[in-house]
Amino acid sequence: MSKNAAVLWTGGKDCALAFYKSQLEGHNIKLLVTFTPKNPVFKAHSLALIKLQAKAIDLPHLSIVIDQPIRDSYQKNISLLKQQHHIDVLITGDIDQIDNHNNWIEDCCKPSGMLVHKPLWKLERESILDQLISNNFEVIFSLVKKDLDLTDFLGHRITTDQIDQLKKNKNIDLCGENGAYHTMTLNAPFFTKKIVLTSTIKEDNEYAYLCIQSTKLEEK
Repeated sequence: MSKNAAVLWTGGKDCALAFYKSQLEGHNIKLLVTFTPKNPVFKAHSLALIKLQAKAIDLPHLSIVIDQPIRDSYQKNISLLKQQHHIDVLITGDIDQIDNHNNWIEDCCKPSGMLVHKPLWKLERESILDQLISNNFEVIFSLVKKDLDLTDFLGHRITTDQIDQLKKNKNIDLCGENGAYHTMTLNAPFFTKKIVLTSTIKEDNEYAYLCIQSTKLEEK
């Protein structure tokens, strides 16, 4: 019997592709989980949109507030996922190490014995984006760093043309790993409905981002 799994869900391309690949591998995905700080302010993807994605996927979503000290809070809540929700495996869309540090989620899972599955780990960046396109994911750019000249990408779907443009800028990780950009998933093969939204663009000193005006679910 396959183990019960939860996907660490942030609303963007990486967790969506991790869900898809894990589902194809036979993982029994029961739950979407989002770890949030107290009083979160999400510019790249709001908690309301994440909850709508869960409805589109037709899975329960659990939002977990992380307190101080952060590591203790992660460890405690991961243990509760195992005890109260009978989750055996956490699926994450992590791609690579950040600043050569160990994987945070793996470290936090060790005390409880929670397993971690990372289907995108160390994959070629372009391969990840190509898989999104070839499997007909609808993923749009939701936030970009202003100094990287990507504002025109906001609200647009990831396409081969945009990948080619990203490749021309050697200062940008193709998958946005260093915060160059963030994305929202509006449709994927495992969505039962697709998300349609209207938005405007806002800016602060560092970022340009989508400000969502309205959302709805539509038949695919």
